[in-house]
Amino acid sequence: MVGELLERVSVPRRLEATALLVYAVIFVLLVAFGRPGLGISQGFYLAIVLVGVAGGPLNGVAAGVLATLLCAIAGVAHGHTPLESAEPLGIRLAAFTTAGLAVGYFARRGRQMLAESFHVLDEVLRLARREVGMGALTAEGISARIAERANGSPFAVLVGETAPSSDAALRDALRRIAFALDGESEVGRVGPRRLAVVTSSRTPEDACDIAGELERTLAGSTFGWALHPQDGDEPLSLVGAASERLQARRAAG
Repeated sequence: MVGELLERVSVPRRLEATALLVYAVIFVLLVAFGRPGLGISQGFYLAIVLVGVAGGPLNGVAAGVLATLLCAIAGVAHGHTPLESAEPLGIRLAAFTTAGLAVGYFARRGRQMLAESFHVLDEVLRLARREVGMGALTAEGISARIAERANGSPFAVLVGETAPSSDAALRDALRRIAFALDGESEVGRVGPRRLAVVTSSRTPEDACDIAGELERTLAGSTFGWALHPQDGDEPLSLVGAASERLQARRAAG
């Protein structure tokens, strides 16, 4: 039961709750045993660090102010007037707030760098599904794009065979196809001379028009198409249906 409750509480809230507990324990110790030389007030640094990590630099500064205030209250409890404690309290305030500011700043910066790292990792994974020489999606990349779109709006998958046999000619063919498509479409290679295109066509007529445009763009090429979800809802079934239509169109001349 306790474990389930903890799982529902975010990590920053857990850190803040722990910090409150540390504040309470250190304050009680200061009131009960506090005297010069024991250094009990140094325990407040733990609470300040926890708050700074959880909430950032401003929260860290606020945590330092709270620690100083608790030290002042504990001093009053031991009979010290605010005037007598002004200098040591000023030093504590500067030390506590500086610590909270530094910890909070670097904790926030660390989270930002981690988020940026995840973004870079995502881009690397996306690039890993592209051919280095061609820049086109690999067969795995095409499958991933189809799977990503499968839960959204209807789309079409086109599969075509091209005449170019050299890498330079194929790169030029890919460039021309990319120029002929809209910004939401993507092209990749699924064979030595076979290309696949994922586009936002919603009807057979639209898909047929795009296939015709691509065939006019690349002389000697033939394209077949398949629509999601009419012709399938998985990458393999859609590419297979488009390939079958490609073969039928080639046979028909």
